[in-house]
This record gives sequence, C-alpha cells and structure tokens, in this order.
Amino acid sequence: MFRSRLILAALSLAAALLGLGLSGRAASAEPYSQVVDNATRGRFEAPGWGTSSWNDGRYGKDYRYARPARKAKPARYRVRIPATGYYTVYARWPADRGYNAGTRIGVSTVDGLRWVRVNQQRNGDRWNRLGVFRMKAGDRFYIRISRRAKGGKYVIADAVKVVRGKVGGGAGGAGITGYHILKEARTWLGVPYRYGGESREGVDCSGLTMKVYEKFGIKLPRTAHDQYHSGPGRKVSRDALRRGYLVFGHADGGSGIEHVGILTGDGRMIHAPAPGTVVRYDSVPAGWYNIVGVKRIVPPR
Repeated sequence: MFRSRLILAALSLAAALLGLGLSGRAASAEPYSQVVDNATRGRFEAPGWGTSSWNDGRYGKDYRYARPARKAKPARYRVRIPATGYYTVYARWPADRGYNAGTRIGVSTVDGLRWVRVNQQRNGDRWNRLGVFRMKAGDRFYIRISRRAKGGKYVIADAVKVVRGKVGGGAGGAGITGYHILKEARTWLGVPYRYGGESREGVDCSGLTMKVYEKFGIKLPRTAHDQYHSGPGRKVSRDALRRGYLVFGHADGGSGIEHVGILTGDGRMIHAPAPGTVVRYDSVPAGWYNIVGVKRIVPPR
C-alpha cells in the first residue's frame, strides 16, 4: 500500500512538472506587443529635443523633433521584452518634406546595437516595419533614434512598437548583416552533403544558403540559378568578396550557375561542395571553382 502511494505521488509530481513545462512553453508562444509613445511616462527620454503637435500625422498628442547633430544625445524608448527571442519592431512618424530622409534608428539585440535607416519624408501616419531582431529579455531602453543624420532637416521621434515573433515584411532581413549570416553558416559546418537536402541531416549548396538566410526571415529561391537571377539582393562586382555575400559559379568543365557558397570575407567561403563531402570552408577563388557572379543581400557589417 505504502509503495503504491509513493508511485502515485511520483506520478502526480511528474504530471505537475509536465504541466508546468507545457504551460511555460505555451506562455512563451502567447501573442505580445507593446507601443511606446514619446508621451509614455517613464518610457521615453530625449534631452535637447523639441516638442510639437503641429503635424496631424503624429501618434498621440505630440511628437519630438531635433536638428541633426553628431554629438547630441539620441531619443530613447524603454520597452519590455518578456522573453529572449525574435521580435518585429516598428516605428511611426508624421510625414513632411521638412523631415530627414536618412534617420537612423537603433535596436538593441543579443548581438549588439543594430541600425536601420529610414526616410521620414515618406510613409507617415502609419507603422513602418524596421525588421525582425533577436532581443534579450528585460525592461530597458532597447530602441533609440539618433541625431547623427545628413543634412539639416529634422529628425523625428514619435512612437515605436514591438511584436513578438517574425511578422510579415516580404524579404525581411532589416538589421541583419554579414556577421549574422556567417555566424549562422558556421553552425552548419560538418553537415553531410545530400542532393536536394534542406536539413542538418543533409544539405546541398543552395539548400544551405536558403536555410541560413531563412533563419533571419530572408526567403531565397531553392536553386543556385534562381538565387542569382531572381532572388532578393543585388548583383555586385565579382571582386566584391565581402562577408555574408553569396558567390556563384561552376567547377572546371561546367558552365553558368551550378553552385553557390557564403563568403567569409577572408578569402574563403562556407559551402556544401559535392556528394561525399560535408559543409566546409574552401578558398575562393580557387583553381577548380570559376566565379560567375556575386550577390549582396545584406550589408557585410
């Protein structure tokens, strides 16, 4: 009898712990968003910035403005991030030809501060998606608007919004650089080559590039040919072997686009070469590999 009670107690405890685990996972998946306006008490600061309610495209009763200045303090928004993970970040401003076309907005991520440049002469009175960022749990000043902008037109600080998860945005990738691409590509080193593969059990050259960029919300076509000719990004000089760029080509005896790799910026690439090999580093250009083209999808740094 005593033994039976012990077994029942153990089962009950296991069920309770399982329930807690499930509820914890469910909680982390719950929808979450937060809006911080320049007038939100305790969550905004902008030393030296002016206040105006002149433009009807504002969010709330007013907004903040300032002339560009290299050494001036930024406007900062304090945001609560409930759990470390990916969040989609938006910003809002009233539109006017007198505002700055190169305003810089910074987002604090687990990898450091990432900057996005926006044109505040356009898309006013709406939420503008800055991108998807991996952010650390906390309640601090995660978002800032810099006064370091070109020209003399006003920089505007109105409202920001964060939404848990990767939301919309087409090609995505705002705030992502070659540093992030290369960091993710290194996690695939040693994965065996498998024609048509798209997983860590086996991957081919274009499957590798597709999965690496996919992690950051950037959708590439499935084949190397299509990634070069119709995928996101722009073609650059074949000498622009920068970190995170894609390099396309073919082996000796081939033609056209038959292969793709991810450039490391130090004269090498990470790629899935051929059957019987694994994802690895190789020099580029190499004697056996002929470069046809290079493509920039994200900035190198």
